[in-house]
Amino acid sequence: MSASQEVREQLDHPVIDADGHVLEFLPAALPYLRESLGPVLFERYRSQTSPIGRIMGGTSYAEREQTRAPQSAWWGNPAAKTIDLATATIPALLHERLPELGIDYCVLYPTKTLGTAGVEDQDMRIGLCRGLNEFFADTYRPFADRMTVAGVVPMVTPAEAVAELEHCRELGLKVVGLPEGVTRPIPHPDPNSPSPFLVPGQTHWFDTFGLDSAHDYDPVWQAVRDNGFAAVFHGGIGHIAPYTFTSISSYVFNHIGFFAERMHRLCKSLFLGGVTRRFPDLNIAFLECGVGWACSLLVDIVEHWEKRNLDALRENLDPALVDWDQFEQLMRKYGGSLLDGVDELRESLQTIPAVGVPPTELDEFRHLGITSKGELRDLFVPRFFFGCEADDRTMSFAFSSANAFGSRLQPVFSSDIAHWDVEDMAGVVAEAWGLVRKNILQPEDFRDFTFANPARLFTGTNPDFFAGTAVEDAVRGLNASPQPA
Repeated sequence: MSASQEVREQLDHPVIDADGHVLEFLPAALPYLRESLGPVLFERYRSQTSPIGRIMGGTSYAEREQTRAPQSAWWGNPAAKTIDLATATIPALLHERLPELGIDYCVLYPTKTLGTAGVEDQDMRIGLCRGLNEFFADTYRPFADRMTVAGVVPMVTPAEAVAELEHCRELGLKVVGLPEGVTRPIPHPDPNSPSPFLVPGQTHWFDTFGLDSAHDYDPVWQAVRDNGFAAVFHGGIGHIAPYTFTSISSYVFNHIGFFAERMHRLCKSLFLGGVTRRFPDLNIAFLECGVGWACSLLVDIVEHWEKRNLDALRENLDPALVDWDQFEQLMRKYGGSLLDGVDELRESLQTIPAVGVPPTELDEFRHLGITSKGELRDLFVPRFFFGCEADDRTMSFAFSSANAFGSRLQPVFSSDIAHWDVEDMAGVVAEAWGLVRKNILQPEDFRDFTFANPARLFTGTNPDFFAGTAVEDAVRGLNASPQPA
């Protein structure tokens, strides 16, 4: 019996894995892609390097030094344990081994086809996502009692996202993976790049679907909800956010903090863009990113609202509030040598406040429609879920009383099986339980992490998500109990 199986037998609740991975056996997917792409696009696809292949493709250090191409991942999957490599590839084997892994139900995401939603050519992008989703649905349908695979949804335009969401539902897929943003051209780039916030010659920007997006993505959030999905964002499904991989020699440097940085940006965009206000029952998950940054983000949002909500701006920061007569008197009394060589004191004083050009709309929280800081908690805490891996000690931050309002954030168990950071699939649950043995988590925290939070994430818009699965009865009992505040 594996260590994880021993841990599972001690628990009074199932373990739901919100983020495992498969290694797609692509030869089996080719008939689906041939059908979805058509002969011309299919042949072009066969002749090109795959999206993940371009990300992981090698060049010499000398070439990267000239192009600044980052050092990407290599040796990214299990090798020493051949059975783990096979388990990630063969759904029947994974299904058989899940009890050994200590996992009752597993949500899986692609590996080799990551990047598909970021393919630049629209017809190729849509066709690839469509064909792969059909392959995933057919391949994993026989094992639906213990696992499901997420469909991949392109989001360059709201229309293509809505169409594929509906297609995923028709296929019987229960989970979708959404990209964390889209790279878009700047309509009129300035070749001289006078802004310090742009790289000289920059021609594109990264759209995160919420605040300042090029499109209104509300039809997408509505379609996610109407089709019974949670809005689950998984890194790598779409476009790589620019300026996040920067080392040409070290993948470790590039990988550390990579997902957290991208999801932090996305979460801010969706929240300040008012998505949780307009869709108050839509659950949103950010995977492979941890939760520590989200604790800081909530605190930062609250503190910024306290100081920069519209009333606070007008009462404390409006430059029109300055009493220039008083300021001049104080300067003349205490200024001393500061006044040497100053002829027009009143005019010179006008240069002191750090005043930029205010936006047309001063209320930067207007999309949230709030009047008290407590509403920030209500719009943030219940709606957001955060993928944490088994060894993530900072997950304890989610349950800390130091959080804004003393809130318990909602981390979800993310095994990441099939990837390089899982040395032994049968040890992941035991590794997570180690946080309890070390008093980093309490048993009730572990229960929320591995069961209650994943269950609530997926049943929020689909109460029957776990019907017919190995965890159906346990989830039904959970949903019958009141949700903790």
